[in-house]
Amino acid sequence: MIKDYSNDDFQNCCELFVQVFNAPPWNDKWTMEIACKYLCEITDHQRFIGYTLWESDVLIGVVFCRVETHFSGDIMFVEELFISVDSQRKGYGAVLMKEVEKYASENSVVSVTLLTSRGTPPFKFYEKIGYANLDWLAFLQKSML
Repeated sequence: MIKDYSNDDFQNCCELFVQVFNAPPWNDKWTMEIACKYLCEITDHQRFIGYTLWESDVLIGVVFCRVETHFSGDIMFVEELFISVDSQRKGYGAVLMKEVEKYASENSVVSVTLLTSRGTPPFKFYEKIGYANLDWLAFLQKSML
């Protein structure tokens, strides 16, 4: 069952985030403290939109987005989408993205945008559900460490 995100879900979302991103293929090293701080930065956005996906009473998926004003109209950015390791590759990510797209359509959002790494399972997933690879778009980063 998909539900609109509620602040009551925050702790469960943080726990699931850590489980997903500390597992392969990411193998990150998130702590609960840092994950909660990070997700709070997203959920505190003025135009935050979030959905949770539940199987019985167990959280199995989350999508967090923000909407921003642009000269061409509102743009929705998918900040995080994560599905429990045991529930991946079962279509749940597509279900959550359909909910995002439904919101966008019903609220005159002109595009849904996201960032992911080429050659990763998420990149292939997003292409499969119709997201175009914008080769002209370059994200540049400089490490300050």
